[in-house]
Amino acid sequence: MPSGSPDTTGRTPSVVDALRTELLARLETALPAGHPSWTVVDFPMHLNCGDSALHLGVEAVAAARGASIRRIVDRKSYSASVLSPESLPVLMAGGTWGGLYPTHHELRLRFLRDTAGRPAVQMAQSIQYVDETHREQLRRAVGEHGAFVLLVRDERSRDIAERDYDCEVRMVPDLAFALGGLQRLPASVPLVVQAREDKESGRPPLAGESFDWLKAPPRSRVALTLRAARRLNRFQTTTPAAPVAAVAAAGMRRLARANVDRARHLLSRGERVVTDRLHGHVLSTLLGIPHVVVNDKFGKVRALHETWLSEDPTSVFAASWAEVDGALEVLDARR
Repeated sequence: MPSGSPDTTGRTPSVVDALRTELLARLETALPAGHPSWTVVDFPMHLNCGDSALHLGVEAVAAARGASIRRIVDRKSYSASVLSPESLPVLMAGGTWGGLYPTHHELRLRFLRDTAGRPAVQMAQSIQYVDETHREQLRRAVGEHGAFVLLVRDERSRDIAERDYDCEVRMVPDLAFALGGLQRLPASVPLVVQAREDKESGRPPLAGESFDWLKAPPRSRVALTLRAARRLNRFQTTTPAAPVAAVAAAGMRRLARANVDRARHLLSRGERVVTDRLHGHVLSTLLGIPHVVVNDKFGKVRALHETWLSEDPTSVFAASWAEVDGALEVLDARR
């Protein structure tokens, strides 16, 4: 992708704007036409800010295409009955294809069965198989579908998908790039470190301050917003009428916005950022924050970085945590 000189906020417009333009252009030909509304399945009902950025990206894409969001459901409120005939079924983007997260895998198989024979879309994913059993389950379900569009967000996943699946496969940038550039806040410390604390972490123990965004204080704004969204979602499960679904969707949007705003504050604290989260990388790029991105345990970060962001002057890739100090020196030499 093209590189360029940062603007006064530190953002590199040519990278961020070019990727947003590329995303929308590729989706224009990849997504099935003739659907005035979308039903979004597998909403991220949790505190992972990156997944919230993906949801807002899906909504931004729908708006750019002139489509409304008819209903938003998570794995608990999903059923085949929410899939209106005129609405395009859309499964959330992320890094869950392949069985690493069992609840997402089971929901995906249900979704494929429930939408068989009608146009349905998996928004852009990274592909990482747990084992051959999960691969074969997905391969069979996609093959039996007949009208499925599988979007992936990196070249490695595209190669796997084209090898394994009898469906239309398209590669597009990560859906969070649909948000465009975000406003960076003033920094308060020289460096912040974001280190995964889940099954995708590949780091040794770190000395000094670090954070992850999977948790928040129980009485924080985002935690209260999450509880409210969960209550409204339970209500739409028992009372699936359209007005109730609209209220539940509004609660989910508030949660997604609160999460992305929290990420903006967490990342903006540092003059520089070190992160091993894929969306720590993407959101730092959208914010224009100089950062080092460290590969995760499964290589999803490397795959996305090499596909779309290897020429971005605001970031330096480190293959492991052992390479971070050297990567920071390279980053500082660019300033």
